[in-house]
Amino acid sequence: MKGARTLLFSGSQTSTGQTLDAFSNFARCYFYALAFWSVISAKLLHLYAHLYSLPASQLIVWSVTFFQDVVVLLLLRIIAQRGRTRPLAALGALVLIPFSLIVSGMAAANFSVYIFTGAEIHWKQAKSFTNDAAAIRTLLTGLTGFLVGEAIIVAAAILTGRFVHRVAGGLLHVLAWPLRWLFARVSSCLSPLRQRLHIFPIRNQYKDLPDPEVYERIALEDDYLNDSPDDESDYAYDDHHSPRPITDRPLPRALIVGAFSLFLLLRLLRPPDSVLLFLSGTLPLTTVFQGGHRDSPIDLTGVPLGYSYLDGAETLQPPPKWSWMPKDPGPGFTDWKPDNHDLHYDNAKNPIHISNLQEPLLEPVQKAVADNNLKIKHVVLLKLESARADIFPLRNDSFMRNRIARSYKDNQIPEDVLDRIGDLTPTAEYLTGFSTGFGQDNGIQRSRKAYGGLSARNAYTTSTYTLKSLEGTLCGVSPLVADLNREFEHHIYQPCSSQVFDMLTRQAEITNQTDNFTLWPWHSIWMQFVTETYDNQDKLMPKLGYFDKQTKETIEDPDAKHFPLKTEEVNYYGYADTELKEYIRDAIDDAESNHERLFLTHLTGTTHHPWGLPNNTYEQIMGSNKGHNEDLNRYLNTIGFVDGWLQTILDILEEKGVADETLLVMAGDHGLSLPNDGGITPYDNPHVGNFEVPIVFAHPKLPPIEVKAPVSSIQIVPSIIDLLIESRSLPKDSISVASDIRSLYEGQSLIWPLIQERDSKQDWQFTVMNTGGTWLSVRSAARPRFRLVIPLINDVEWRFTDLTKDPNEDKPIMRFNLADLAHTIRKEYDNELLHWLFDAVYVSNWWVKENWNRYGYSPAPKNVGR
Repeated sequence: MKGARTLLFSGSQTSTGQTLDAFSNFARCYFYALAFWSVISAKLLHLYAHLYSLPASQLIVWSVTFFQDVVVLLLLRIIAQRGRTRPLAALGALVLIPFSLIVSGMAAANFSVYIFTGAEIHWKQAKSFTNDAAAIRTLLTGLTGFLVGEAIIVAAAILTGRFVHRVAGGLLHVLAWPLRWLFARVSSCLSPLRQRLHIFPIRNQYKDLPDPEVYERIALEDDYLNDSPDDESDYAYDDHHSPRPITDRPLPRALIVGAFSLFLLLRLLRPPDSVLLFLSGTLPLTTVFQGGHRDSPIDLTGVPLGYSYLDGAETLQPPPKWSWMPKDPGPGFTDWKPDNHDLHYDNAKNPIHISNLQEPLLEPVQKAVADNNLKIKHVVLLKLESARADIFPLRNDSFMRNRIARSYKDNQIPEDVLDRIGDLTPTAEYLTGFSTGFGQDNGIQRSRKAYGGLSARNAYTTSTYTLKSLEGTLCGVSPLVADLNREFEHHIYQPCSSQVFDMLTRQAEITNQTDNFTLWPWHSIWMQFVTETYDNQDKLMPKLGYFDKQTKETIEDPDAKHFPLKTEEVNYYGYADTELKEYIRDAIDDAESNHERLFLTHLTGTTHHPWGLPNNTYEQIMGSNKGHNEDLNRYLNTIGFVDGWLQTILDILEEKGVADETLLVMAGDHGLSLPNDGGITPYDNPHVGNFEVPIVFAHPKLPPIEVKAPVSSIQIVPSIIDLLIESRSLPKDSISVASDIRSLYEGQSLIWPLIQERDSKQDWQFTVMNTGGTWLSVRSAARPRFRLVIPLINDVEWRFTDLTKDPNEDKPIMRFNLADLAHTIRKEYDNELLHWLFDAVYVSNWWVKENWNRYGYSPAPKNVGR
């Protein structure tokens, strides 16, 4: 046989064919191994990411069934076998090669995202980034991780290609054995009948083979096990005295068939739970998995009967009638158009709203008003990118300080580094009145007293996604519970700050022909030195009332007033914030000369990943660059840079003579869990470090006031309006207008005593998590130690933390369903906490549906489950 084959391939044309066959054999092994390692590595990462989300009993019982990938890989192995003809082999290659390339790319991308963010890719969201140039630049930051992951998979495929291919073939050989046995017996029984009826005559194609055993093996044997780059190794052509392969031995056959039978049995017995189906997901099928159907935004399975007090409650009502409302109300007030029949949010109809307007004004604010010292001509609102509460300022007794210490031997920070840390955030210390405790001679305790104003100790953002966070801070609303920026397409249900100022400007008494600034018109301007093209921000800003803007796109224009720029781009979004210095000066000068009141809003960007600085100059703060320490060192350096930028803004206000008449509002868009879990972005990361932000209302004529009660950035807009009203910084008629508008907002004003609970009604505070449609975080101001993260889709976990026992959320309780979560909590807490848990779930479900109604948003099924 070998001689015949050698003769057959002896010609030059035959050599070419032999080369092609050899390459084909290598390609089949390589691409199959590439698919194998991609699918298996993706599954292992998937299970690792959710390892503690199932009770141990369920994990043990059903773990075997999570590897349905084996079935997919065995089917793929059938496609990857040696074709009997070249056209058949080419057809198999058309399936195998694209499949393996796709899954290897997906596995490497998932690996990269998990390393950098701590979360897996949600493939349904991924397609939203592909049409966004700014988003593509963001994704490219993970290119190194992607290339490393891809290189590992490719190397594994090259090194193990033949072995993986043969082992999978061996498994198929064993699993096909019962079918071959059955086919042989049926054929034997039917053979006399077929001969008698003269149908399907059996061709004596193996009559030259002397041994019946060899006959059977050639007639029925596939090449699963013995398919190898060397065709001569096919044992079907070997002498029948050759040793039988291991897969033909009884014990291996029994073990393999038994294991596969156990898999099938457990899979048949496994409950039809969407969570178990999610854990069994296989690339690339996970991209189309939609999860189970839900009748409500939140899965209420497990909530006891009796929760019905919000059923049927609706907050949308006809808007109130106000005599001062113009016939053409303009942006933000379209619900008041004469020919409009749309409804508007009404606090009086909100069953979970608590008002504090009936309380007396905070005594320190009341004294400043009585002394006639508090005047507000201009408002400057700074939205601080990735600003954690515990770095505004960075305090000596904080987690961040201890985290820095852990990077040094014996947790001892050198004196020079300690001085460096103490000097990192002096402006934040000055503005908040919160002492850092480091004792440097640049702090409030020695060289200068506190600037003055209200500073919140326990503040959460309304969203950990920057663009959604803007609505909470600028419009006093909860962002839309939907993935990414969709607010610009829907009805933002309250007027935003700039639109309120525009309405005040339209009142009859307003004029710039006077030196009385309270009568001047308002002018709103938006500033950021990063791009506004990311996720349709350029379409969102006009919806928020901003038409005068300075962004990366405008300042790069050669016709821009201060072109060319003095620095290069510091990250994939744009330039350092300090490039705005002259534009801020111009805005104040223009406002003063035109007798206008300035509402300047500035989104900082330097503290965004990858934390670049002009000239790439960094001080060493961390003791080691291992792990995430290098990223943390860069982040802390940008924190110090932005703190210096805030001082520059204060200097400009002083320089222009408007510091004593400017309200400076600062709020973080979200925090950053980088020092906790290494997360470089809040994307799908429920850690509390992404939620806690600074909120400060700074004014030199206010005494330092510490707000200890739990608050949210949804309370900023009503607080600004209240400060304008109470300080008499508005003319008489405008005070009445502002008071009416103030009554619209659901957030409690910070200049009145805050009420956490009244008549068994709790002040619930919601945070729409990045990117909006996956998780919802909820806490109660009455019981802020408890924090619940609720899944809005079926393939992420419930998460509960007790911040008194676990302030840094090192050991959150995570379960895939509410019943398991409640069962785990019941072991440690009393029934009172369970009541809080079920109440939080019930209220949140009502609130999400209410949120959709207010925005006029109709979620498609994909928004309920992925």
